[in-house]
Amino acid sequence: MKNRRTIILPALCAFLLVACAGAALAEDAVRQLTADDFKHVPWRSVGPANMGGRVSAIGLVPGSRTSFFVGFATGGLWKTDNMGVTFSPVFDKQATQNIGAVVVADGPGEDDKGKFVWVGTGEGNGRNSSSWGNGMYRSVDGGKSWDHLGLEETHDIPRIAVDPRNPDVCYVAALGHLWGASPERGIYKTSDGGKSWVHALKVDDATGASDVIIDPAKPDTVYAAMYTRRRATWGFTGNSEKGGIFRSDDGGKNWKKLTVGLPPVTGRIGLAVVPTNTDHLFAVVESSYGGSGRTMMENYSPSGGLFKSTDRGESWERLTDILFRPFYFTRVAVDPEDENRVYLPGWDLAISDDGGRTFRRSGSERVHVDFHAIVVNPLDSNQILVGNDGGIYITHDRAKTWDYLNHMAVGQFYEVSVDMSEPYRIGGGLQDNGSYIGPSETSHFVEDTNKDGILSKDWEMVGGGDGFDVGFDPTDPDLIYTTSQGGSLIRRRLDTHLARLIRPAPREGEPRLRFNWNAPFLISKYDPTVLYHGGNKLFKLTERGDKWFAISGDLTRNEPGRTDVVGSNAEAYGTLTNIAESPLKQGLLWTGADDGMVQVTTDEGKTWNDVTPDDIGILYVSSVVASKHDEKVAYLAADGHRSDDFRPLAWKTTDLGKSWSSIAGDLPDGNPINELTEDPVNRLVLYAGTEFGVYVTVDSGVHWVKLNGNGLPPVAVDDLVVHPREKDLVLGTHGRSIWVLDDASFLSQMTPELLTRPVALFDIMPAKGKQLSMRSYGAGHGIFRAQNPPMGATINFWIREAAGESYKLAIQDGSGFTIRELSGVARNGVNRAVWDLQADAKHRIPTADHGGGQKQFVDGGTYKVVLTVGEETAETTVEVAPPADW
Repeated sequence: MKNRRTIILPALCAFLLVACAGAALAEDAVRQLTADDFKHVPWRSVGPANMGGRVSAIGLVPGSRTSFFVGFATGGLWKTDNMGVTFSPVFDKQATQNIGAVVVADGPGEDDKGKFVWVGTGEGNGRNSSSWGNGMYRSVDGGKSWDHLGLEETHDIPRIAVDPRNPDVCYVAALGHLWGASPERGIYKTSDGGKSWVHALKVDDATGASDVIIDPAKPDTVYAAMYTRRRATWGFTGNSEKGGIFRSDDGGKNWKKLTVGLPPVTGRIGLAVVPTNTDHLFAVVESSYGGSGRTMMENYSPSGGLFKSTDRGESWERLTDILFRPFYFTRVAVDPEDENRVYLPGWDLAISDDGGRTFRRSGSERVHVDFHAIVVNPLDSNQILVGNDGGIYITHDRAKTWDYLNHMAVGQFYEVSVDMSEPYRIGGGLQDNGSYIGPSETSHFVEDTNKDGILSKDWEMVGGGDGFDVGFDPTDPDLIYTTSQGGSLIRRRLDTHLARLIRPAPREGEPRLRFNWNAPFLISKYDPTVLYHGGNKLFKLTERGDKWFAISGDLTRNEPGRTDVVGSNAEAYGTLTNIAESPLKQGLLWTGADDGMVQVTTDEGKTWNDVTPDDIGILYVSSVVASKHDEKVAYLAADGHRSDDFRPLAWKTTDLGKSWSSIAGDLPDGNPINELTEDPVNRLVLYAGTEFGVYVTVDSGVHWVKLNGNGLPPVAVDDLVVHPREKDLVLGTHGRSIWVLDDASFLSQMTPELLTRPVALFDIMPAKGKQLSMRSYGAGHGIFRAQNPPMGATINFWIREAAGESYKLAIQDGSGFTIRELSGVARNGVNRAVWDLQADAKHRIPTADHGGGQKQFVDGGTYKVVLTVGEETAETTVEVAPPADW
């Protein structure tokens, strides 16, 4: 690269100069990165949208058959005004995307009909992968703008109720912290639109509210369901004598516990008032009294089930013992025109036509399982909306047939991986939606734009259950591995569709093995026929899994009394959560466990050393990374939210774990780290996927900067990877599917020296032109369309302080002649422009058919790029290859 030293530090030697940067640079010249420096860096959602994510709430717009809101447990709030043909995200600029409840109400004016939208954040379904919210929000303009109204520490808000007489009066059912005691539980009320709150009903620091409803005929009558629950890494409890059903007849000032006919010990409860006779109520009640009905597939309870009251809750009759997995479901709905038509969401949607005494399954094999939300339109009881683990569905014939509104990329990914195909493929596994692989880009476009080219049909389902890892064999593009819940490991051929379970199992006479919900797995960098899989031991699988053996003893704390607890059947404790293999030394392996244990071996398991940091305790190890630059260096992160500890926690070792130092730096509190990864070029650059976005540090953890940029909402990033060839940063989010930051190589080049420069050009990745073809013409609006990356050369450049100028980029050929100019508004921080590899129109050679819709690319070769901002200039070169052969 010509005269590169006068333009920018080469990324490969950046780390050598950083060590002396402090002495070389004047103190007042140092420019610290901020999130605003990345504000205009474009993220790209690539899907998939073949599935939805878990729906926690649905809010109908009053008086409408076509407008409603959908709240996803971790995927934000979306709105449609055309009965689900299209949806728009309306909550992306808020601090959390974890939705628990949504209610739409009419405002006081004629123009305010359906404009008051109340949102409670943090779902109430309490599973092991549930995230948390930060309180209440309200919009008075139909979701265009929002006010945050406090109640941050309530964490989980599964239900809210708005007074039909006054949209400023709202009751909030707050469950509180899932993983620890907290006083912010119970029923809250505001009478002034959320400016102030009254803690209207509280039982204790362990008992929150799972439901709240208002009698629409007598709105001062309020019913609340109280629920004692606590989740731990090793188990789940959710019944007590403290909970139950309560009623207030004076707008929440005083409460009476309703007990006649109900079991003395209760868990989660769902309530519904009968619209045609509001003295009548239904309640689906969890109870362990007389025996537990919590076992995963038991659909009954010895003392719980569905109850009905005909006297405002003074007494109750038990109608049925049906009780679907109650901590996860426990909702009930009544037809607004027919009291005998009752709906119970659960594994399936159960329907009763005799007032709740007998139920039948809706029986549709074309609808996903695990129902959490249901709304029957009061204008037309044939129209029902349901939300489940697969997304949102609508029926117009009372549940006989369903339409799947699956064109939102709201998948809940746990892991993400990439291969070296061209274009590369992305793989990953999702909560209750299996595992998928799909392209990072396609060779086609949709309709009249070349931006949108990835469709749902481009994604292929390659595994079932709750999906996690997808491993691509580097030598055979048709051979992959997938994992699912509890350590299930499948080897699969894409060409023949043959699949084989290769999960290790205890041999005769050996104790049972323990595998995490998300058990770790990797393909060895040194031999693709060797795999590693983690249970409570580390297993080495050879011959691509045909043979296996343990290369360790138990690598966890193996605490009696915790390793054998049965909670919600999604817990297994004393298990490995991470495996890392050094890319620099064969046989150097690291493991991390859900009980805080960290172990390392330098001889592939012959000997192990416990290198657990002193200050990690029993916190869940969320990430272990072996350095690409130094075999003695590793990085470690712990996610403490499972112990009610919400600090970001990360460490670095430079001596194979003998000592650890914190690299959490200035990461914001309340934002645990889910994953770390190290930059493949610059050892000082690290990336952190957190519960509320992605962060980068360019100084090895002293200072962290949020990298959400343009487009990426503050969603949980469960996994992330830098593509080895393309340098794209690929995110697996737990709520908004997969996102790509195309050409993130500029981050490798971020150095203290560069940050002092007025302007600088980053190295430009080699570019290649390609012709696109159209498909799905006339497909309508109701399909998922994801963007392809911009075609051409991506030019990233730095501007220290933009003063309202414009920038100009000149593209010059080998003779120094300017063949193309690009310009735009100069902004502080990282800027980006794309040259489409075409010359200015006046320099192009006319063709007989005027191009035939095809691009006329410049010849392959080396081109100079000159940046001018005011009086400042910088230059670099870009290599252009012939169009790719697709």
